[in-house]
Amino acid sequence: MDTVFDIICLRYLATGETSKSLHYQFRMGASTVRDIVYETCNVMWNELKATELPTLTHDSFNEVAIGFAQHWHFPHVLGAIDGKHIKIECPPKSGSAYYNYKQTFSIVLQGVSYAKCNSISVDVGDFGRHSDGGVLKHSSFGRAFYSNNLPIPLDESICGSDPLPYVFLGDEAYPLLRNIMRTFPRRGLDNVRRIYNYRHSRARRTIECAFGVLVGKWSVLKTTLNMLSKNAIKVVLACCVLHNFVRRREGVSLDNIVSNEIDNSWFQMEGNTSATIGRPGKQALDIRDEFAELFLTTLPVPWQFDRAQLTDIDS
Repeated sequence: MDTVFDIICLRYLATGETSKSLHYQFRMGASTVRDIVYETCNVMWNELKATELPTLTHDSFNEVAIGFAQHWHFPHVLGAIDGKHIKIECPPKSGSAYYNYKQTFSIVLQGVSYAKCNSISVDVGDFGRHSDGGVLKHSSFGRAFYSNNLPIPLDESICGSDPLPYVFLGDEAYPLLRNIMRTFPRRGLDNVRRIYNYRHSRARRTIECAFGVLVGKWSVLKTTLNMLSKNAIKVVLACCVLHNFVRRREGVSLDNIVSNEIDNSWFQMEGNTSATIGRPGKQALDIRDEFAELFLTTLPVPWQFDRAQLTDIDS
């Protein structure tokens, strides 16, 4: 019977069919199908999270950083971070808490991706009205980050440069901090900043591709989840661990991602898209400038990754 429950749940996640449709196929009551889906999703998350989303350590972060340097030519990157809105029916008595800028109701999936588009951390359930930067502050990952409880490796030199910190890559919705980099504002870019924006966006698209693969594989995320928010969280979390589970066993190919060139026309766009973030500190600005100079002089593309040369040559 457990096998039947798994089949029902996987069919629901993979196709996005309604419980009314599934109850005809499996000859079960619609409410029974819903209960099976929620319970099985919860079991999948509890059973797989330890292996598919293990606790972050110094060693795991170092492995992530090597992956970004090898595949995306951006050293000292611990992950690409972004948020995705999962549409839900408006929960009762919730007011506008779940109403987002897309004029739909949603909960937010915040993901941090590895270089091969697997997730290394996910947080689900924040209100749709919150910005990505706000979701980061409310998430368990963000609380660990802001309280300095993440096992971030110590600063290291890159090809003989001054020691630089390890960073996460976000878009303009995230703050520019010592360990979080975002692109330069799009107005008045010179060549140094334009090259940095290209390299940053090239590495950060791993999280966009991760979301694309996730939704493409588990079509329930394309639909509007007509359930309580606590059950929607169970469904999304199950999809996230299954995403890593499937990709780790099927093998990962980056050929299609690498071969697709980024449309860099947005580098010339004007407008202050970071106006709501606040003014970044001087240290964060200096760190981004140092990365930009390295990309122009020491680490141009194509760049042959060499772990020995990447670290301090004097050590």
